[in-house]
Parts: sequence; structure tokens; C-alpha cells
Amino acid sequence: MNRKAFTLVELLVVIAIIGILVALLLPAIQSAREAARRAECSSNVKQLGIGLQTYHDTWKQFPLPGMIGNELGWTVSILPQIEQQGIADRMNYNRGTINHASKMEFGTYRIGTYLCPSSVEPKTKYTSEAWNGIVAWTAHYYGILGPRGTNVATGTTYKCVNLTEAFGGECQQGTMWQYACNLRDVLDGTSNTYMLGELSWKDMPYYRAWIRGKFGDSRGTLYLLAKNLQFPLNSKDTTTWNNVALGSMHPGGAMFAMADGSSRFVADSIDFSVYLATGSKDGGETESGRQ
Repeated sequence: MNRKAFTLVELLVVIAIIGILVALLLPAIQSAREAARRAECSSNVKQLGIGLQTYHDTWKQFPLPGMIGNELGWTVSILPQIEQQGIADRMNYNRGTINHASKMEFGTYRIGTYLCPSSVEPKTKYTSEAWNGIVAWTAHYYGILGPRGTNVATGTTYKCVNLTEAFGGECQQGTMWQYACNLRDVLDGTSNTYMLGELSWKDMPYYRAWIRGKFGDSRGTLYLLAKNLQFPLNSKDTTTWNNVALGSMHPGGAMFAMADGSSRFVADSIDFSVYLATGSKDGGETESGRQ
């Protein structure tokens, strides 16, 4: 008699072969997907870099990391430069807390340019940052306040103040800190200096609404969308708010925007002194001391 079905052994063999093929193909599929996400992240950083350059062309300076008076951040300042004029026109720029409904409403608007597609943390960690029960979106790209530590080229300490404050103090040699920076202040070269760095890794506890920039009280000054460079890239350190380590969910590194508007993937194996040197705009480091 002719058989009309598989035997049990044949079925198990087919299932095993399919399982092996899936096991072989899955890493390639995941790798391709991550490559696409990394490309999108690079595009975001490039758009932000161009937006910051356009802002500079208009106002002759880069935006401040944030303003204590209204607590809004640089992410709000450049809205017109990243094709978000509609939100910029409606934003409440008045002094006062960021949690006011007339401001936080806009935090619930998703701005894809501020979000890395590889991140699994797309929203604020603070439920108080909400409007009508909708929790605000966050941002994954942060301004560079400046490096913290020793300049190995000169043997001097990078300029930072108030380091004993609860939030971690403020470094002053980056392209985005509490005083306006102009391109002419970037003495080390715009292609050699970070403007923004990616902070999108899982479990970072301080994600806040994308509209937030700066806050101050008796404990010190808190920067929500700008950071000091104190720890190595992807070290996942969260000692203090202003010093959280930059990093990402991309294998091997994170995206950065340079002061000339370009984007760059920086490997987490980068020499730490080079990492700090590239975070300063006027450290006087030689070209050999940079990446």
C-alpha cells in the first residue's frame, strides 16, 4: 500500500531541520534589524546636529542646555529648526514649573527625532510628568556640559564647579553649558568636539520629559538633558544626575553629534582620555590626543 502521510520519525527530522535553519537565520535577521535601527539613530543625530547649526546661524550661539526660569530645555529651543514650528508656536514659555498643564501637554507629543529606535525606554520615568493621564515622552540625545577629570595633554583639571552639590556639579568646557557658546569658542575644532551624545541604555533611572532642561533648588543645579563626561561610554554609571554615563543599546558604542553638525558612532572601547578630550571645546589637546 502507498503511504499517505509522514512517519513520526520523518516529521521529527523535518522539525529539527527547520529549527536549525531558524537558529542560523535569527542572528542575521536581528543583526539586520539593529543595523537599520542604528542607521535611523544616526539620521536623528545628524538632523539634530544640523538643527543646532541652523539655530546658531540665527542666534549666533548654540542653545543653552536649559533655563531655570521656565525649566524648558534645548530640545524646545530648536523646535523650529527640526520642522516642529507648530509646537514651538504653541509652547508656553512663561516662567514657572514644567509640570504646569500648559507645558506638559507638549511633553506628551512624540518627537521621533529625539528617540533612538533601539531603546526600550521611550518615556519619562516620572509619572508626575503627564497630561490628562498620558505620560510624557523622553529624549535620548543629551548636550555635553564638558569633561570631568584630568586633561592628560596639559596635566590640568578640566573646569568644573560645585562638584559637592547633590546633583553632581557643572562642567564648563563643553559646547552646551550654562553660558552661551559660539562657534568661535570651539578652539579645538568643530570636527573634534562633541555637541550631543546618546543616552538611551536600558535601566537608566533618570529619563525625564523631553521638554525638560534645567532645575535648581537648595541642593544645586540639575541638568536633565545635558551631562558631564565623568565616566566611560557605556559604563552604565548612575552615581549622580549630572554625571550619568552616556551609552546606548547599540552593540559596541553610541552615536554622537559633533560641533560641525556631523554625526559619528563612537566605540565604547575608545581611550578614556581621548573621550574626555573630545568632550572639551577648548582643552588645548593635540590632534593625537583625539579620536
